[in-house]
Amino acid sequence: MKNIITILAASVLVLFFSSQISASGYSGKTEAGGVAGSTAEAIKHAEMAKTHGDDAKKILQHGEMSLKYMEEVDRETVGKVNVEEDKHINGAVMHLKEAISHAEMGHADVANKHISEALNDMRQIPVK
Repeated sequence: MKNIITILAASVLVLFFSSQISASGYSGKTEAGGVAGSTAEAIKHAEMAKTHGDDAKKILQHGEMSLKYMEEVDRETVGKVNVEEDKHINGAVMHLKEAISHAEMGHADVANKHISEALNDMRQIPVK
């Protein structure tokens, strides 16, 4: 009888502590919530960059944040996606780098074109 009570007590403690870890959100994911969250954050910042139209500084600021999240997606998906998905990830990263480069030079119109192309690629990345 003592063994059953001991086993039950240990089981309850294990369940309690494992649920605390799950509830805290610690499961090895990124702040944004894995690939889907990082992609969503990248899209959000790219859209914000696009809304700033001819303000190269704001395009630069949001473009850099979008690039940060897309590079995170790239790292998280290495070897896990097919060629088509990888093409869109790499395309988005490339266009964001170009947008940042043009925004640094003050070419907001060209930067916006690259942001649009990056958004097209990001929207074609399937989130799983």
